[in-house]
Amino acid sequence: MKKFTLTIFTLAWVSCLIILIIALTNLFPNNPFKEYRLIIEISFIVVSGFTRMAYMQLNKK
Repeated sequence: MKKFTLTIFTLAWVSCLIILIIALTNLFPNNPFKEYRLIIEISFIVVSGFTRMAYMQLNKK
């Protein structure tokens, strides 16, 4: 169960990272995230913090 939960957290964090990269670069001409860059940056920081806290809770012995 612990490995499954960590895998889900990792996949969620990687997907947030991909969205952040798309938002901050001009890879696509019609970038749908262009107007929401600040919100995406802040949400990436929040998701990273929650993922770190959850990882620390799951690895306590």
